[in-house]
Amino acid sequence: MLYHAHSGLRYLVLLTGLLALLVFTYGLITRRPVRAASGFTAAFTGLLDVQLLLGFGLLFGGIFYPAVTGHMVMMVLAAVAANGAAILAPRATTERQELVMRLAGVVIALVCIVIGIMAIGRSVLGSAPASIM
Repeated sequence: MLYHAHSGLRYLVLLTGLLALLVFTYGLITRRPVRAASGFTAAFTGLLDVQLLLGFGLLFGGIFYPAVTGHMVMMVLAAVAANGAAILAPRATTERQELVMRLAGVVIALVCIVIGIMAIGRSVLGSAPASIM
């Protein structure tokens, strides 16, 4: 059950990250304030943190093989990037700097997530192993 929760939550994490990426990019391009910036950041980091906890639950439950090491490292880096941006962004001196920090945190986290998923031989949007063409 924990495995399916961890695997399924991945889609919400990716969707929330993609939405945050689009909203922050739109705000930067149009130079308009994004009132919901902290909400998008909180949703993304919150889901990512839950995903990380579920992953550690799987790990401590006995699911471990060599590829999981790379997966774990990338997921922890993703959480650090997302949470770090969430902490630093409100301290920015301008709204534009705040959006840049939030966007950077989301981009770095999403890249780490994609690499981490691929590290265990899975495709990003599927449950089967990634195919090599």
